[in-house]
Amino acid sequence: MKTNGMSNKLFRLITCTLLLHLLSITPFSHADDKPLIVGSEQDYPPFALGLTDATADGFTVELWRAVAAESHLNSTIRVLPFHDILQEFKAGNIDVLINLAQSDERRQFADFTVPHVIVHGAVFVRTGERRIHSEADLNDKKIIVLNADLAHDYAVSRSWGNQLVLVDNAETGFQLLASGQHDALLLSELTGKQTLEKLKLSDIDAVPIKVDFAQKFSFAVRKGNAELLAKINEGLALTKVSGVYDKLYEKWFGVYEEKALLPFLLKYLTPIISFFLLVMALIFYRRSIERKQAMQVIKENQLALAAAHADLLQFTHVAAHHLQEPTRRVVTFAQHLHAQLLDSPALNEEIMSSLDFIQQSALRQRALVRDIQLYLSAIKPLATAEQVSVRNTLAKVLKHHAPLIRKTHARIDYSDLPRVHIDPLRLYDIFNILLDNALHYRHPERALHIHISAERKAGRVYYRIADNGIGIPSDCHERVFLVFASQ
Repeated sequence: MKTNGMSNKLFRLITCTLLLHLLSITPFSHADDKPLIVGSEQDYPPFALGLTDATADGFTVELWRAVAAESHLNSTIRVLPFHDILQEFKAGNIDVLINLAQSDERRQFADFTVPHVIVHGAVFVRTGERRIHSEADLNDKKIIVLNADLAHDYAVSRSWGNQLVLVDNAETGFQLLASGQHDALLLSELTGKQTLEKLKLSDIDAVPIKVDFAQKFSFAVRKGNAELLAKINEGLALTKVSGVYDKLYEKWFGVYEEKALLPFLLKYLTPIISFFLLVMALIFYRRSIERKQAMQVIKENQLALAAAHADLLQFTHVAAHHLQEPTRRVVTFAQHLHAQLLDSPALNEEIMSSLDFIQQSALRQRALVRDIQLYLSAIKPLATAEQVSVRNTLAKVLKHHAPLIRKTHARIDYSDLPRVHIDPLRLYDIFNILLDNALHYRHPERALHIHISAERKAGRVYYRIADNGIGIPSDCHERVFLVFASQ
């Protein structure tokens, strides 16, 4: 562990401890052989591509497959126009929508995961259009929108309902606009720009005005299906921890931003290439603007990711808190039922075994929830950082575990352990958790030996704890250590 960025390292260590605990519990798997029907709309780049089930692709399609794999969910993807797929979902023929923007109206029939992407809306017009400079200018214009899209709902809320021209996908809408029909198209900015690039339409532009709607795209389940929603949220969190989410985001969004840069530069630099001095000045100017824009994009992405992380963290806090009560009740009622049946003539070994199984399962669940709460609390400091004697802290931990150390005849040795600037309670937690793990998962056929050492390197101190216990099975290494791969 490093003395710099200690909270992050503690978060890793306690994550590892929690995963080790999870490995000792039978993993959850999706028991229902009937696959979930998962709805994806036709051609809504970069989120959804393809017109048939077999050609389904795009950011949310790939993200869903990763989430389903993490949560052991069996599913099949169905591709339809957005309006049709939304109706199928409402009718109960589709279990999950993988790209539904959140709104108050939609919360009447759907429950949403935390957002996986947040994008803003835009107004697209033909190049040279001079009549539209603000949202107010759309009041008497013919506006193209995707049927049942959030932009459709937003337009209706602005009393533009009688002016709307409904289409099934973005390509159809842009082709209508490019052919000279209607005045504007209202759509998410990112989807609009990617569709324009795909269709090679150079005579349509986004109007530089603020549109007062943003789309928080999420996975959605039918209202009240809390169990499935929790499984999907869990899978989504795991894709973020493993780095899969970041890779998919870079693949589907970062690539587009990179491609868009070259045409932008050529458009402005080519006409004045013969004026050498002016070109050089313009290059420096454009680079300055681009750096600012890039920094702004990075900042927006960081804010979006921070918001998504906060949503996930809040969800986990709430879930862990509320899981404690039903778990406690299961334990209490199992014990109560056990006591009631002790004098019953119908009591037999099978019934007692079932009751014991229920009680032990509930106790394991309660321990797991406690571990989750410990996992969440690791990112918050317990005390003010100060210069701490690591040897003194370790001595307190060894005293705490002295009975078990004597019982197991464990040998613990350590060399020079330099003082560090750290939260002392967190330092105690680290050694306490790691030693407890080593003592409980010792090898049954050899005496336990634990060695603790330290190394100074590049202004930091690295501590290592090694033991000769049972270790982690090789087929579990990826599951345990993948969480650290991107750090």
